[in-house]
Amino acid sequence: MTNARARLSRDQWIDAAFQALTSHGPDAVAVEKVARTLGSTKGSFYWHFASRDELLQAALDRWEVLATERLISSVESSREPAEVRLRRLVEAVTTGLAGRRAELELLAGIDHPLVSAAVRRVTERRVAYIVTLLIDLGMGRQKAEYRGVLAYSMYLGQMQLVHSAPDAVPRSDADAHALADEFVNMVLAG
Repeated sequence: MTNARARLSRDQWIDAAFQALTSHGPDAVAVEKVARTLGSTKGSFYWHFASRDELLQAALDRWEVLATERLISSVESSREPAEVRLRRLVEAVTTGLAGRRAELELLAGIDHPLVSAAVRRVTERRVAYIVTLLIDLGMGRQKAEYRGVLAYSMYLGQMQLVHSAPDAVPRSDADAHALADEFVNMVLAG
């Protein structure tokens, strides 16, 4: 068999959809566009997926794992004290923001029910993880919940600045690391 169905796996379709999603948003996960990217046909798509929404959901699932679960697992695997884990998390998400356009693309596509559900799950998971770290540091639950929301809001705001006003955000690695330290210090401040 040498047709496109035999050559392309479900994972290849998901990879291409994930790239489209994270680069150009949910509307870019269109069967014909993804098929063109893969040099394939819609027939190959229907060999693996029943609908465009099924492909979009698979790409969103991949984003959720790669952008949240894998990062949390990496930070947790260090078994370092909570403050060190918090600093590692903040460093990981605030340095190199230029490559994280996916978050903004997904927020822009929040009207789609699948995107909305995925963004809500990811946001809740991320905030809950920050809250867990803050409680591990001895902060009371209510204060930790407020600070978790503020920390996540700061992250989203910084990401928006990187894309809308890049000159407002430090460019050098040293400045980016200093800003990450200030981020943590603000979250932990009395």
